[in-house]
Amino acid sequence: MKTAKLLEILTVYNRFWTTGEIDAGIKRHILDRILQQIDSKETIILKGIRRSGKSTLMAQIIRSLLADGVKAVSILRINLEEPLFSAEYAISLLESIYRVYRENIYPKGKCFLFLDEVRNIPGWEAWVRGRMETEDIKIIITGSSARMLSREIGTKLTGRHVSFEIHPLSFKEFLRFNDINVPGELEYPGVKAEIRKKFPEYLKYGGFPDVVLKKKDGDREILLKNYFDDILYRDIAARHEIRDTANLRNLAVYLLTNVARTTSINKLKNNFTISQDKTENYVSAILESYLLFQLQKFSFSLKAVLRAGFKPYAVDTGLRNRVAFSFSEDAGRLVENLLFCHLKRFHEEIYFQSNGGEIDFLVKEGLKIKERIQVWYDDIDINTIPERELAGFKDPERRYDASDCILITNDLEEILSMDSFRVRCIPIVKYLLYIGLTPIR
Repeated sequence: MKTAKLLEILTVYNRFWTTGEIDAGIKRHILDRILQQIDSKETIILKGIRRSGKSTLMAQIIRSLLADGVKAVSILRINLEEPLFSAEYAISLLESIYRVYRENIYPKGKCFLFLDEVRNIPGWEAWVRGRMETEDIKIIITGSSARMLSREIGTKLTGRHVSFEIHPLSFKEFLRFNDINVPGELEYPGVKAEIRKKFPEYLKYGGFPDVVLKKKDGDREILLKNYFDDILYRDIAARHEIRDTANLRNLAVYLLTNVARTTSINKLKNNFTISQDKTENYVSAILESYLLFQLQKFSFSLKAVLRAGFKPYAVDTGLRNRVAFSFSEDAGRLVENLLFCHLKRFHEEIYFQSNGGEIDFLVKEGLKIKERIQVWYDDIDINTIPERELAGFKDPERRYDASDCILITNDLEEILSMDSFRVRCIPIVKYLLYIGLTPIR
């Protein structure tokens, strides 16, 4: 591509060079954690599903740099999904962009390079590493493939990067996007009614930023449908060269419909009458796109874990509801899905337990079980807890740890005494807002 054309594209993407300002939207909670790494030498990687807000976070980082007095021209942002680049996806494109920028915009001094959707450039890892080792440069990149941002960078950027997983909006962020300020826990009773009123909307339409900002339900549904199609056909089928898109779509819809229900590769293979290898490849590709996560059973035996199968959870309940076959009768499982996504923001090891008495989530830190969490989301007028919802807390193995026992409810809040331990009942709304950031004790 000619220098003049590249300069034109760069100028469009970096209007803040002349204005000194950038439109960056509402601040995300994870921004402060990312900014703590801005002065480190490591490349910052923002990974997550398409449309979760990675590009906006890039803009918010740039806004922060400008506010701190960093020269606007020392910052270069480029979107590698730009259609004009599609015929030239190669390391030579990165080199040309950087050379034109250095020769014409900012010849000397430390620069901040933002590469949006860098996965489009084969071999990008080697180019990034080379620039890191030879120049005074800070690189921030985004990508929407878990595989691209884990296994493929292992050999090239080991010890030279720090990653952040970007999710759709948390419930706390969702409220802020709706101009509802979340008070401290002590002030919660005064705004409880207003906050609870918004919860069904969050449960139904999820937390994709642009979806939340839409005011009409029809517009939200159109956007969610477009997201699903883009993820399915661009991030899964095209990237993995899957031609059987009919079975791929059916499998994705089935898993989204059956969130929080135990399944296995063998069951899926039989349901869709496709081979074991194809089923494994399709499920792996779906997981790599961040469309779904899988939760495995807790066991000290690897064989037992593999035999037990897994539970699928959607990255966003709104996306799930748009393509699944039901909603109203699934409230309990959708709340469980929301809780899983919330826990995933703060914990690396989460499992389910099923050995007589089921526990929806075991939160493990190191060698210890920190929390046992069960979801019981019933009508607000029902205060009698079914015995089956408490059975898992009575697991004899619990005597070996000092885990917190938590029952997530609709609105019931109390502490139950059970033998030698207690179960804390917490409304889902309150847990999403105040618990998980600090210990319960």
